[in-house]
Amino acid sequence: MVRAAVWLSVASLLACATTPVPEATAPIRWVAVADERVPQLVTRDADGDERVTKLWIAVVGGQGYLRTGNTRWFRNIERDPLVVLRIGGAAHPMRAGLVVDDALRERVNRAFREKYGWQDWLVHPRGAPGANILRLVPRADR
Repeated sequence: MVRAAVWLSVASLLACATTPVPEATAPIRWVAVADERVPQLVTRDADGDERVTKLWIAVVGGQGYLRTGNTRWFRNIERDPLVVLRIGGAAHPMRAGLVVDDALRERVNRAFREKYGWQDWLVHPRGAPGANILRLVPRADR
C-alpha cells in the first residue's frame, strides 16, 4: 500500500516536470486565481535547471501573493525574480518581489489563514510573521 502511494507520488511529480503548459494568451485574472488551491511556480536553480513547485497562493487587493520560508525556490527568486505561475492550464510569466510593508504582510498572512484554514494553522500554528512574502506582478516583457 505504501509502495503504491510512493510510486503514484513519483509519477505525479514526473508528470508535472515533463508536461508542457502553454503560455497564457490573456492577462491573469486574480479574482479567478483566488479560488485556486495549489498552483505551480517555476523558478530556475543555480545550475539553470527548472524547478517546479506546488504551493499556496493568496489574493489580496487584486494582487497575487506567495509565502515561504528559506526554501530553495525562494533562494532562486532572490537570484532571479523572473518566474512563471502555472495556473488554470496556462503559464503566466511573472516577476516576484519581496513585501516589506508590515501592514500588507499582516493582511496577506490573514488571507492565507482564511483560505487554507486548518491546513495553514497546522503549518503555521503561531501565524507566519517571519515568512518571506512575495507579490507576483505580470511581466511586461512578454
